[in-house]
Amino acid sequence: MREMVSSQSNRKERMTTKSGQWYGYAGTILDVDLDREAICCIPLDRTMAREYMGGKGFGARYLFDQLPPHCDPLSPDNLLIFSTGTLTGTLVPASSRCVVCTKSPATGLWLDANCGGFFGPELKMAGFDAIIIRGRAKEPLILLIDDDDVRLQKASDIWGMDSPATHRWIKNHLGGAFRVASIGPAGERGVRFASIISEYRAFGRGGAGAVMGSKNLKAIAVRGSKSIPIGDPERFMMYCREAYNELAIHPETGGGRQKYGTNVILSCMNEAGIHPVRNFQKGIFDGAPSVNEENIREYFIRNKACFGCPIYCSKISEVKHGKYKGTFVEGPEYENVWAFGANCENTDIGAIIKAEYLCDHYGLDGISTGNVLGFLMECVEKGILREEDIGFTFRFGDGEGIIKAIHLIGRREGPGALWGEGVKRIAEKLEGAEDLAMHVKGLEMPAYDPRGSTGIALAYATSDRGGCHLRAWPIGAEFLSTEERMDPFSTEFKAEYVKSQQDLFTVIDSCGLCLFTNFALSLRQLTQFLHSATKMDIFTSSQEILKIGERINNLVRMFNLREGLTKEGDNLPERFLKHALEDGPCRGRVVDIEPMVREYYLVRGWGEDGIPTGKKMEELNLV
Repeated sequence: MREMVSSQSNRKERMTTKSGQWYGYAGTILDVDLDREAICCIPLDRTMAREYMGGKGFGARYLFDQLPPHCDPLSPDNLLIFSTGTLTGTLVPASSRCVVCTKSPATGLWLDANCGGFFGPELKMAGFDAIIIRGRAKEPLILLIDDDDVRLQKASDIWGMDSPATHRWIKNHLGGAFRVASIGPAGERGVRFASIISEYRAFGRGGAGAVMGSKNLKAIAVRGSKSIPIGDPERFMMYCREAYNELAIHPETGGGRQKYGTNVILSCMNEAGIHPVRNFQKGIFDGAPSVNEENIREYFIRNKACFGCPIYCSKISEVKHGKYKGTFVEGPEYENVWAFGANCENTDIGAIIKAEYLCDHYGLDGISTGNVLGFLMECVEKGILREEDIGFTFRFGDGEGIIKAIHLIGRREGPGALWGEGVKRIAEKLEGAEDLAMHVKGLEMPAYDPRGSTGIALAYATSDRGGCHLRAWPIGAEFLSTEERMDPFSTEFKAEYVKSQQDLFTVIDSCGLCLFTNFALSLRQLTQFLHSATKMDIFTSSQEILKIGERINNLVRMFNLREGLTKEGDNLPERFLKHALEDGPCRGRVVDIEPMVREYYLVRGWGEDGIPTGKKMEELNLV
């Protein structure tokens, strides 16, 4: 295998010289066939780079072209693609991101999950823009990438290890400079919302960890020493300096998020009445004063940043007293504070930190895990489940029960075998529970109640991967903007806004930047980065760059339609459509989603059935 990689690497160098120097990109895709334990390098195609940019865009094109339609997400036929962005690993601030793309075991539809930290830059510096992993190994393996030396190594000795132990083992046995992405016991055992952990960061949502486990791939370890060539270094450095200054002086990126991390918005969301409580039964958490951003800050022991990031939004926290004393975590992040806090009506910060630690330990998505727990608690409250069915006391506000339940899910033991299927599949097994399952397209929902925000309601309903706040985030414009705010109750202009944000966020995900840069940096600056880094003319126009985002989103839509999505899937749980909130500023509100979805289809250039028209496909060069 090493000879094959060496041979292909020489071929890559010859082709690069012949066709012109790559700038910004590494110029090579790594293809790994686990069935045959065969590794080869594929030169990056220039048309691919021009039309799909990188990151999510590369994943979309490869998955659409190469994945057998209707395959089981946990079968060897599924692909697992790790893709860096155009700017990943460069001096652009917050250029740490890497995307994993696959068919989701949670939804049966498209999945991309995004991770910061250091894994993506290290992969780029090893000389690879992406890894395509196919098939299933006969025994547990590690994919080891050490610049041009790429090989598969047996991992039977570490199969069963938790995620932090796996990272330590790899660094101790292979070298401390390696960056690692691995699965824990949840991924090995096929929990449908298992994540891939990279040094306490996560490719979190939708079950990519279960796909990796189904392939008998325990970990990827990568070490790179190559530089990333920049087309116009002088201009590029000037733009980078300006961007660092912008991020430093902006109140979001240079102030609040440095001080509080992602929890900076917690009190605001609660006061707005959209901080979901008791499995989305309420919108205001009475216990918020106990778990607000100031109290959580008392647990911080130091700041941490991803590769090249001046924001330092990540925090290292430790429980210093009580039952969970000694527990530490990178976090706790806003979504997890909500998932194991308000959503379960729990005010024990120690238990919240322990819960997030266990998600990292087992390799679980915190949002989905917290949703499962809140759902089960409501099932007990409504008499659908008995505590005897669970095996211990399990009610809203029970921090100890949260910890016990996460252990069962991570190990898939006892009732945890079913709980690891996610709320949609659990509800299908429990009579009378379907109305309590808070998900879109099978993916559990994040920490914003859509009854108080028409923008996030539409963003959830039309998200390509299901219940998600990272495809569009109208919350910022509706509640946090220091300029003129959008009315959170109005539907006017929401279709246009959600569509434009989806296209912009897809561009950001495809170029390898953190979405938080969007608070301070403009599309003009992003265009400057891309053009000065790559010298590609396509990247001189902001309009053309947004068109790339639109192209990717339409291709992903076609992927989902091919896998069985219909317009009926662009919807919300009935709780939000028929049951009004009874507390707070959003009292009496429900969501009228259908008119907004129809308008969104019109803005997208799709038919009434949610299918992109031939005209739109031709416009985006997708035919």
